[in-house]
Amino acid sequence: MSIKTNTLTAGRPTKIWPKKILDRSIEVWFTVAVLGQWIFALYVALFYGGAAMDGDFMRWNRVLPHGYVEGETMGNTAVAIHLLFAVIVMVGGPMQFIPKLRNYFPRLHRWNGRFYIGAAFLISLSGIYMVITKGTISGLVGDISVSLNGALILVFALMAIRTAMKRDFVVHRKWALRLFLTMAGVWFFRIGLMFWLFVHGRPVGFDPETFRGPFLVFLGFAQYLLPLAVLELYFLAQKNKSGGAKIAMSMGMIILTLITALGTFAATMGMWIPRIS
Repeated sequence: MSIKTNTLTAGRPTKIWPKKILDRSIEVWFTVAVLGQWIFALYVALFYGGAAMDGDFMRWNRVLPHGYVEGETMGNTAVAIHLLFAVIVMVGGPMQFIPKLRNYFPRLHRWNGRFYIGAAFLISLSGIYMVITKGTISGLVGDISVSLNGALILVFALMAIRTAMKRDFVVHRKWALRLFLTMAGVWFFRIGLMFWLFVHGRPVGFDPETFRGPFLVFLGFAQYLLPLAVLELYFLAQKNKSGGAKIAMSMGMIILTLITALGTFAATMGMWIPRIS
């Protein structure tokens, strides 16, 4: 009897451990990313919120060109809404993806999810309005990339709502993850830029004065398309029965975790702390 049992279960560990490694690599990256987003949210709250509390809204323009324009009530309100809800979703959004919170506090998950989706609409619509009325520092290419980011947020938010209402929670999770990554596009841009500067030690592929160049064109779209591509590879690795596919994806996630950590460190020390100190 014991021989038969051992024969039946002998192959299981080789099938289980690649999945466990993949799951752990995703959890580690997610933890690093959430910590990085919380640091960014703290910076936004202290810099922009601090300026607002001091009544010095012109201070916004040190970082966000034309962020505040005297007399433009609609435009200034759009910027304020965009910044406020960006901070809130960066802090509260990751809670949606913590299984224990979702399982033990389903009501909190539902209400936080509704708020998250509502904030996604406000952030994307205010962001698109800002592009139309104020433009971006990167010019036409920046306008297109930011607008596409906003459009994807709207689409993914709608699909997350639709699948949740159908109670198709497996597919709902995928759309929610896509939404989470596109909502973090601004953060990905900043850590990507600072990682690039950290590696090269100087601006390469763009002019820091005009903020134009091929690297910024790439980064403008890669800030959300690259994370989305990695997510689709993760979905494929999950479905693939091959342990090798899961191990390869795990190795890729380890590399991406290191890049994320270095980019966050470089952005924190070189960009965010100097502006609030």
